[in-house]
Amino acid sequence: MADVKQILSKIGVKDIKGELPKEVTGISQDSRLLQPGYVFAAKKGKNFDGLDYLQDAFKMGAILAITTEKLPKNSPLPLVRVSDFRRSLIELSHLIYNYPSRNIRLIGITGTDGKTSTVNIIKSILTTAGEKCGVITTNGYDTGKRWIDAPLTTPDIDRLCSLLDEMQSIGSRGCGWAVMEVSSHALALGRVVGLEYDAVGFTNLSSEHQDFHMDMEDYAIAKSILFSMIDPKSPAVVNRDDPWSSTMLQASRGKPITFGSSDSTGDLKLSTVTKSLAGGKYKIEMKGKKLVLETDLVGEYQGENIALAVGITSALGIEEEHIISGVKNLRMVPGRMEPISSGQPFYVFVDYSHTGHALENCLSTVKSLDHNRLISVFGCGGERDKSKRSEMGRIASEMADIVFVTDDNPRGEEPGLIIDDILNGIESKNKDKVTIEGNRRMAIYCAIRSAEKGDVIVISGKGSEDYQLIKGIKHPFDDRVVAREALAEMGFNSNIGTEA
Repeated sequence: MADVKQILSKIGVKDIKGELPKEVTGISQDSRLLQPGYVFAAKKGKNFDGLDYLQDAFKMGAILAITTEKLPKNSPLPLVRVSDFRRSLIELSHLIYNYPSRNIRLIGITGTDGKTSTVNIIKSILTTAGEKCGVITTNGYDTGKRWIDAPLTTPDIDRLCSLLDEMQSIGSRGCGWAVMEVSSHALALGRVVGLEYDAVGFTNLSSEHQDFHMDMEDYAIAKSILFSMIDPKSPAVVNRDDPWSSTMLQASRGKPITFGSSDSTGDLKLSTVTKSLAGGKYKIEMKGKKLVLETDLVGEYQGENIALAVGITSALGIEEEHIISGVKNLRMVPGRMEPISSGQPFYVFVDYSHTGHALENCLSTVKSLDHNRLISVFGCGGERDKSKRSEMGRIASEMADIVFVTDDNPRGEEPGLIIDDILNGIESKNKDKVTIEGNRRMAIYCAIRSAEKGDVIVISGKGSEDYQLIKGIKHPFDDRVVAREALAEMGFNSNIGTEA
């Protein structure tokens, strides 16, 4: 509960209409997420006006609304007009929830690829150490009380404060920790302003979101904002092998800790001991000690995610035995080289790789291991960075033996035009490898039907998503479910694992 007069004194109030309540319990910009006692933050957008939803907000139990617009004559709620919506939203979110990031140990992970895996590795380590940990990721939000599907990787500040408050407010069972992915959009748009991080980490940077950022430098600067948000005692762990690591370190106010390959100058030196399509073993040297970590996660790049997780958790005082066990205990990350095993004599993986860098990492992992043929199934999302489409076409056609180009989430774009962009990156010498099948379900079925013993199929782009966005409509669709259906059609429907 927060005293209304007290919190309003902290923001620029221009006008008040109606009798103010004494206390409020929460705040939300989304009328669908309002609860009894909440403030409705009625935002004015390009294509909507929050004031049009006052009646909906009232029905949901809201008892106050704020806006920057002229106050309407008739309103079911008391109204407060503020001078700066963004600043007011930030201030009120922290005040109403009593600065929840101060009451929980908060870790933020940013970068292009590997954020979700790193968050899950850190959570597994903390859980093994006996700590309760909430997460905010692309896959969803886990408050320790419930699982919530994620409309955004990093939601806005009102939602973030609500989630963090819920995590640490579940009585004696509340979470003492939270780990979250922090997107460049969230940092550039000020969604995380005022959060107090106990540690931050950077995975890597590659071409992505060039429809939002002016260029790669602008993208990197946005990512680096996270490192400017921590105090000098907080660890700031950075992938030294990535060329953009210097941008993060220059922006950082925290204690720098770097990791990298065994021949780098990092504080943590990473080397691969063994790797296979069933996982890997990695060695990390730090502070004169050597940790050997085994994992079921597939992909040598997971070694970097593990090193980042180790750097953060060790700096925050987690004991080595819990770190080693925590890495081992994590069997898989949903939609991240997730194995689909029904007793078939070949491998099927579903992966979220939707950038050129991620797709190359994914396919090169398979190429470096013992396998027969590599079969790639992928597409590119509509209304997103178009520059990566031809690059992904080039990478898939150069690295895979068979390629099925299909739809991803075309959104409002014409699917055929997206596929044309992909095909522009495929050289004539590789076109014989490529089959165009716009129907994603059929593309997955065709790939699985074509597989032979020892082949590896990688279905990329959507990971754990359970829908396809086509012309603004969400259609139920899960690559993992479809792959299992295709395997069952071929007579493979056991859970005994791949027999390749």
